[in-house]
Amino acid sequence: MKRIFTLIIIMFFAGTQAYSQEYRQAAGIRLGGAGGVTYRRLFDRNVAGEVMLVSQNHGTSLAFLFEKQRPALLFDDLNLNFIYGAGAHIGGANNNCDHYDSYPYGHYHSGYNTMQLGFDGFLSFEYIVPRYPIALSIESKPYFEFFDDHNFGLHLFVIAFGARYMF
Repeated sequence: MKRIFTLIIIMFFAGTQAYSQEYRQAAGIRLGGAGGVTYRRLFDRNVAGEVMLVSQNHGTSLAFLFEKQRPALLFDDLNLNFIYGAGAHIGGANNNCDHYDSYPYGHYHSGYNTMQLGFDGFLSFEYIVPRYPIALSIESKPYFEFFDDHNFGLHLFVIAFGARYMF
């Protein structure tokens, strides 16, 4: 049993050493505002495309983003990148309303479905963990919603924590 455990530890460290290079693809999750799952594909060293399936504004949206990244600091010793970009989203939402009335039952529930369509921005600080294929990030994804009656459709403070597996 001790030999198997030692062999697993050696294989784990040997396998993670290969991931210290730059990644080409990453898949992960967002926790917080507009949380969901993400997939990012690097087209060039500094240019990427990202697809997000997120839950935002009482519905589910599919967001497509075009992103650029550069080192967040003047030196490259720390694996911290600044990522910014823009894109669009499409989806659907169910807006539920509760009404109170004295006749006949005192309370009834109604709702309506609406389409979600709009523009997205993206800002992020991403830290690539050395020796492991993991990237951690703090992200902001403000968006403008065309079919929204809340704040003229502008949602600015959409902050999330991201974790991605790089491959």
